[in-house]
Amino acid sequence: MSAALPADPAGLIRKEAVDEDPLEVLVDLLCGVETSLSREKVWEVAAEVVQGRARQRALAPELINNPQVLRTGLSPCAVRVGTLLMALKKAGTEQLAHPGCHVCGHELVNSLAKHARTWGHTRCFRKPETCTACGEVRAVRHRDRYGQPCCERCPLPEHDDPTNALVKVLAGLEPGLSRDRVLEAQDHSGGMPALRRDVAWAVVECPSLLTGQAAAPTLGVLRFIDALVRAGADSVVVPPCPGCGQRAAGSGQRRTLTQPVNGQRMCDSCVFKARSTPCARCGMIKPKYRRDEGGTVLCQSCWDRDPRNWEVCPRCGNRRRVAGSTAAGAVCQTCRPRPDRTCAICGHSRKGTISQAINKHVCDRCKSLWVVCSKCGAGAVVRGGTREMPLCARCVNPDPTFWKRCRTCKTTWQLTTAPCTRCSLDARLRTIFASPGGSTAPELDRLRERLVQVDRPSCAITWLHKPNVQATITTLAREHRVITHAALDTMPQSKTLAHFRSLLVSVGALEFRDEGLIRVERVVDEAVAGQQLGEHQRALRGFIDWHLMRRLRGRLMGKPASVQQIQNTRSHLVAADAFLHWLADQDTSLSGCTQGEVEKYLNSEPPYPVRCGAFIRWAVPQRYAPAGIKAPAIRWTGPAGPHDQDARWAVARRLLHDDSLPTADRVAGLLVLLYAQNASSIHRLTADRVTKDGDHVLLSLGERPIRLPAPLDVLMSDLVASPASHAVLQHESEWLFPGRTAGHPIHQSQMLRRLRAIGVKTRQGRNTALFALAQQLPAGQLAKMIGVHISVAVAWQRASGGDWMAYAAAVAARSATKRSPARGKRAQRLGGLC
Repeated sequence: MSAALPADPAGLIRKEAVDEDPLEVLVDLLCGVETSLSREKVWEVAAEVVQGRARQRALAPELINNPQVLRTGLSPCAVRVGTLLMALKKAGTEQLAHPGCHVCGHELVNSLAKHARTWGHTRCFRKPETCTACGEVRAVRHRDRYGQPCCERCPLPEHDDPTNALVKVLAGLEPGLSRDRVLEAQDHSGGMPALRRDVAWAVVECPSLLTGQAAAPTLGVLRFIDALVRAGADSVVVPPCPGCGQRAAGSGQRRTLTQPVNGQRMCDSCVFKARSTPCARCGMIKPKYRRDEGGTVLCQSCWDRDPRNWEVCPRCGNRRRVAGSTAAGAVCQTCRPRPDRTCAICGHSRKGTISQAINKHVCDRCKSLWVVCSKCGAGAVVRGGTREMPLCARCVNPDPTFWKRCRTCKTTWQLTTAPCTRCSLDARLRTIFASPGGSTAPELDRLRERLVQVDRPSCAITWLHKPNVQATITTLAREHRVITHAALDTMPQSKTLAHFRSLLVSVGALEFRDEGLIRVERVVDEAVAGQQLGEHQRALRGFIDWHLMRRLRGRLMGKPASVQQIQNTRSHLVAADAFLHWLADQDTSLSGCTQGEVEKYLNSEPPYPVRCGAFIRWAVPQRYAPAGIKAPAIRWTGPAGPHDQDARWAVARRLLHDDSLPTADRVAGLLVLLYAQNASSIHRLTADRVTKDGDHVLLSLGERPIRLPAPLDVLMSDLVASPASHAVLQHESEWLFPGRTAGHPIHQSQMLRRLRAIGVKTRQGRNTALFALAQQLPAGQLAKMIGVHISVAVAWQRASGGDWMAYAAAVAARSATKRSPARGKRAQRLGGLC
């Protein structure tokens, strides 16, 4: 909501000064008579009973013109004055009078009945009439079919019971419908016997109501016809709307006839048109919203823009439309007080509203929560139940007449006829994806069809509301009629554009390409163009293309490059580029550099010195650098950092048995601690790596599958069955750990953050696990089981002190009956996990 008054180009809003706060005027009048109650208490009761600025402005003149009503409590006066007096008496006032009955003059204690501008007892307003049966003048109990009064002593005449006539009419129209079914449908037409009789007489006098040839006079007739259709009456037809001629909702039709207009029930659109009238200020034909003090009809827009409804909010300091009143003054919609109450769905004490579906308090978070119904399995907004067992609209109340339908799709069960979330998403996508000429690119239209069918359309709407998303999509749709990778490459590259590209690839609108390698090639072109010497450009291009990228593509074999491989290539590029720039600054070329200059550069703490040494060693045999120049190569000297086996097993036990942690995080942490995997390999695991052999779950990290122990096998099976994904567009990907980008796994950095959050130190945990496994297994088996290179396994075996040179002889000499103490100890340790 804007902090300034809205613009009024037509000059229709009156520009007089804002009136005094009517609630303060009302409280001043009450406190002028009542002195036993504090002003704060009077203000609280008045604000609770008289809500809304219009009612307060209308009630203040009532008390100014009729001040005696505060001491006498007698009408005529506005009925809300009597309600206010009754509420103040319950609060403990002494000087203010009790509201009295306009007929008998006695005090009204608990409730009051209203008649015109008077209030009193219900029995007093019920005028006695002459009973048609006994002729006595008594209170009316009920009326016959012609509206004649009957007292409570005289029963209803038998000829006024329309049940037999109703059954006879239905028997002629639907012979297969039994009498019990007709009576059961009649019970659904109304709660009181008089209402059910009126429905029966209406059908008996006009049988064409059952065939859809007449408009339904009451809502009870519609309920009766709907009950007959649900009972299997094929000849019964729901009456049409008198305005547009379309059928009412229920039993497969489209519209509901709930609102009366001139004695006829019409659909919502016809009621909207019938109740619309020209606004006195803007002149537009809109539904009546409010009337000012002079009785002028105003629409909602003009009422909201009226300067008298705008005040400075004492809480936020902005001048906004008044939405409520507090002790500090009138407040806006954002700052209006709302009490914290226990939510019927989540059980937490939060601010919210009373739900019309269950008539209970529902907090703001649960009001728009999208869930999977625990009863029918459909995805919808939660309407009842609990967080553990949520229920959708159909399961909360299966009565189709209770709910309204989305005006666009006519299928969603909801509390209003506003467009449902899915239809709103479709309309917004059509607007954003459309070009200036109104057409939509086929690639964008294909993406729209997939986005509309997502499980949670509210997430897609939230994503579209982001300003950078709207700007990117609008620019793309306006400048390109056909969406291709080349068209996307011409736009400024950003994370939003990369995410949108992945969505197009996920739905098949664009072909797949390795974006990591494309970004590397783009960086290489910029680095080569930044070199001033042609010799340096050729050397840098040859090093990247014919050394790094050739080896990388040979290892990938058609698969996308990992984050670590991309970072390794870019670090080599940065190191070589920095070295060549340094040589250019020294007025030296790569072909004319000396060993002293190389050592001087490497001793100056350059970026990535190890990667720079690799470039120099490559340049010498390729004759870009003079022969004889050497650069040192750093070899791995063994595991670094502390190895804490006790801490490793403690964290592993917690991950195995703590059900409060996410399943994906538990599985990833256990793969680090038990099988020495790193984040770069875990985040790219696919679902086909997990197989079943009978009752056992197998995981293939290398050439030989590993049988997972319990309960890790159950966790892995749950993860394969329902992988956690937070992407806008759910993609049927093969990844065990899908990411936010459709069709891509979780990013390695995000995986590391999640593991650190649950207490897993990836580097220390992997080194400790690999150190322990190298002591227990031969290098060949270790390499095949956990997917490391054989040279790496041998290096770790030597670093851990494991001696498996005589492994074959030890196996041959091992006794078949004697169990190895070391193996028994390992079995006890593995058993201790569970």
